[in-house]
Amino acid sequence: MAAKKNPLFKIIRFSILGLMLIGSMVIHYLHIYGGAIYPSVHSICPFGGLENLWSFVAGHSNISKIFSGTMVLFFLTALIAVFFRRSFCGNICPFGAIQEFLGKIFPKKIKVPPAIDKVLKYLKYVLLLLSIIMAWATMSLWISPYDPWAAFGHLFTGSEVFTEFLIGTIILIVITLASFVINRPFCRYLCPAGAFYALVGKISPSYVERNPQTCINCKLCTKNCPVDLEVHKMEKVKSGECISCGICVDVCPQPEPGTMIASKFGSKKIKPLVFLLVSVGIFFGALFILDAAGLYKVSIPPVEEILEKQDFISVGDLRGSMTIEQGAFYSGKSLDQFYEIMEIPKEVPKDTLMKYLSSYIKGYDFHVMKAKKALE
Repeated sequence: MAAKKNPLFKIIRFSILGLMLIGSMVIHYLHIYGGAIYPSVHSICPFGGLENLWSFVAGHSNISKIFSGTMVLFFLTALIAVFFRRSFCGNICPFGAIQEFLGKIFPKKIKVPPAIDKVLKYLKYVLLLLSIIMAWATMSLWISPYDPWAAFGHLFTGSEVFTEFLIGTIILIVITLASFVINRPFCRYLCPAGAFYALVGKISPSYVERNPQTCINCKLCTKNCPVDLEVHKMEKVKSGECISCGICVDVCPQPEPGTMIASKFGSKKIKPLVFLLVSVGIFFGALFILDAAGLYKVSIPPVEEILEKQDFISVGDLRGSMTIEQGAFYSGKSLDQFYEIMEIPKEVPKDTLMKYLSSYIKGYDFHVMKAKKALE
């Protein structure tokens, strides 16, 4: 007789994913309409930390749109991958949440042919390598215009989605439509961050184990897997494609918990709900502690804080969403000094956003200029 399932697991997991999605949308909106004191979509994406890693190691200023807190987020998610594999992908990532929620609308999915699926899975590793090489070579978020998550974060801007993020928006639309009929298509085939966590997760002590002696071959684990792994054919699920969501264990009609399939950490069996709460709890607990210690900063300090502490930021950390006047204030320079330092003609209005300076100065690239001045 099948055991009654605990509905709390599904409720809590979906609630966490839902809150992450809603929270990220609120942050995106506040950044666009509230200014640089709110984090941008790039600064709260851990993959930005990997793209910034060479600049960080070399001792240069952070590349455009990245803060020191982004590096903290990157190292934290990498640590989570060491212990809990791709739990960040399966239980925290808001872009993964979008795909999974859309997939619930049409439960019947298209099964990608195994031969094609096998090839497509390697595409995210190619994108990971390409992204790192290009980011380290250009010292910029090279992938940003093509990033569907960046496009999603700029939906509230309207025009920028179809100019600066046109290709990313097209990819976002394709991913959105594909999510209705294919389980988590971006996570499986295109996400470079997922590829990185998959590689790191190879050393993780956590995995799902199926007992072939007691398994009744109902295939519920496979049918409910959000990344289409054939769990019912595996004894130990250590594939880099596994997003450590725990669904396969939760849906198993085992008469006694852990007898057919179980989440394991080393030799210890862990209930899906416990695995979920521990991995997510460590992530948010660490962020809370780091933020309290002043080590997790992903946005420009408020004006009041700058005035109180006189702790101005470097030119290399200025944002394109700032006006010329704000740039002068945040860097502790007079307006005239700032015009001279950044090589901006005096006739350019002081309320011009610095990312739009190229409209006034032919060939001017704000991000290149601030990187140059940061090294002087």
